[in-house]
Amino acid sequence: MSPRFYSKDEVDALQADAKAYIMQRWEPRPGHEPPVITHGEGVYFWDVSGKKYLDLISQLYNVHIGLGNKEIVEAAKKQFDEMAYASPSYFNVPQIQLAKRLAQITPGDLCKTFFGNSGAEANEVAMKVAQLYRGAPKIIGFWDAYHGSTAATVSIGGSARNRQFPGLSIMEEFKHVPSPYCYRCPFKHTYPECDLLCAEFVRYTIEKEGTKSVAAFMAEPICSWAGQVVPPDGYWQRIRKICDETGVLMIFDEVMTGFARTGKMFACEHWNVVPDIATYAKGITSGYVPLGACIVNKKIGDHFDVKGFPHSYTYSGHALACATSLAVIDYYYKEKLADRAAEMGNYMMGELRAMQERQKVIGDVRGLGLFMGVELVANQETKEDIVPKGLTPDEKLDAEKNPMAYLADRAKEKGLILGTSPGTGILRMMPALIITKEQVDEGLKLFEEVIAETCRKFGLPK
Repeated sequence: MSPRFYSKDEVDALQADAKAYIMQRWEPRPGHEPPVITHGEGVYFWDVSGKKYLDLISQLYNVHIGLGNKEIVEAAKKQFDEMAYASPSYFNVPQIQLAKRLAQITPGDLCKTFFGNSGAEANEVAMKVAQLYRGAPKIIGFWDAYHGSTAATVSIGGSARNRQFPGLSIMEEFKHVPSPYCYRCPFKHTYPECDLLCAEFVRYTIEKEGTKSVAAFMAEPICSWAGQVVPPDGYWQRIRKICDETGVLMIFDEVMTGFARTGKMFACEHWNVVPDIATYAKGITSGYVPLGACIVNKKIGDHFDVKGFPHSYTYSGHALACATSLAVIDYYYKEKLADRAAEMGNYMMGELRAMQERQKVIGDVRGLGLFMGVELVANQETKEDIVPKGLTPDEKLDAEKNPMAYLADRAKEKGLILGTSPGTGILRMMPALIITKEQVDEGLKLFEEVIAETCRKFGLPK
């Protein structure tokens, strides 16, 4: 069935209805109208007016296999015909099969899974598991991290943007340490002379908070909100050692990094480090159906087999979602998408670093596989922020005052989707794992055009 496109009057009516009836996410931008999407194919999608976009962030960093994959759609349809839903009071066949498959493909002795509907739910489960297992309330995470938008996940996430709204309740049991952000080291040290001071600061924090009061240390293997921060060699091995020595559990949030995104099926495999608890969402179904998962090691699983886990969702272990996930996981292995992500990531990273030589506004390029960050700066030598100091929250959303807002808007006008945050100079590059070299070249050509336009408008170095 061919997609329908709409007249200008119809598009205007849809936008008006969206404003009238949908509660908007994050900060409102006066005059800004997100496109209304109709359909997609691979790395492209179209809006209701027929405009085509090249998507370098795979929707919300989750559609790893691209849009419109008929193989996955057919698997979901088949499960719909058999049974779409069963109460979590019962088991269902896809749920059992997926839990077993995850135990088979995840590293180490991760073996028992609790299913939910999203990454935020999976992270809530992980925190609750850790607190109950350890009999301790505190969880330590990174500043500049994001783990979801619920009360608990906003509290453990150290993103100032998400925490500093008047009246928002923040849970004080959750503590924070700096991420291993070598480009902007908060300790003003340089690796490897630093001897991983940032990792040792985790030990210091655990000891100061009281070892018996800390349930877990929780982080993404590559901290996305800080801009795809890849930790230096030895960091995660040191953290694993610290957790083992203190008895604190190690939780990896692999909601964004899991399922072939970084060039490995799971990002922790880059360092041969196995967490006690891991969380997944996004790539677990490639966005085709909502699903989140929290998997624990055998020791923790055995504990809750005896004690019980006081937690549930109406849609936990949803049959349709689990069947879709099984098909998506099969697709990752059949198409060797982890290897493809590594190959295409190397190519794209090389092209971005070549661009960095030409465009002085690019301060840093980092990442693994197709999980990349580009940090724009006003000065490469001093690393001065590209977002002018002193802007109000509203001004940070103003494309006439904030170069990052202007850049994102101009890219979208050209049909290019980039992952930006108005308050920082960080761009996320996370296209679908099926992207081709020709499509990378197409996207980066538009990206460089937009950078040049932004530099001219704001008088930034070229």
